[in-house]
Amino acid sequence: MTMLKRLLPSQDIDALLGDIAEEAPRRSRLWYWSQILAAVVVASWQDVRKHPVLAGRATATGLLALAAFFYPVSVLRYLVRVTVSGGHYVGPYWLTLPQEALYVLPIIANPIGFGVSGWVVARVHRAHGLTLVLPYVALVCALPYWAIAQPIVSGVVPVARMHLAIVSAGMISTLSLPAFVVLGAALALKS
Repeated sequence: MTMLKRLLPSQDIDALLGDIAEEAPRRSRLWYWSQILAAVVVASWQDVRKHPVLAGRATATGLLALAAFFYPVSVLRYLVRVTVSGGHYVGPYWLTLPQEALYVLPIIANPIGFGVSGWVVARVHRAHGLTLVLPYVALVCALPYWAIAQPIVSGVVPVARMHLAIVSAGMISTLSLPAFVVLGAALALKS
């Protein structure tokens, strides 16, 4: 409950959490967690409506944190691509990497980058708890759909030629990367 008090900045949150805790022994765990989730969503929506400029600033902060994290990662990805596609001399040694190295880097970098961006947003807007992180999470959920739909809409890639792996990766990232944003925000608010 103390973690939830940090996540939600509302003044009447103590009464709401008290009501949920009082009713919890008579209800199922599903009811309990659905009430907690509803409290987070409703309190966040109210806080975002009260502070729309601050919510926009929080979203911009998250995007800037992503850009600051992924710029060095893109340089590293270029170096990995060079060493996979032919190699590179490092001193007297010829360095090459297997083809799988191209797939491992995003698997490691994406969760860390999105977690860091959630941590930064929550840390900068600490007084509002998790509420200003949720508009950024909504944007993070929408970006993979936009990235997948863009080549289809522009006619660059016909729908029949879209690979199942690309669509699957977009759906998986839609579910997992926002979870890492929320996890990073929760870690920022924990201390």
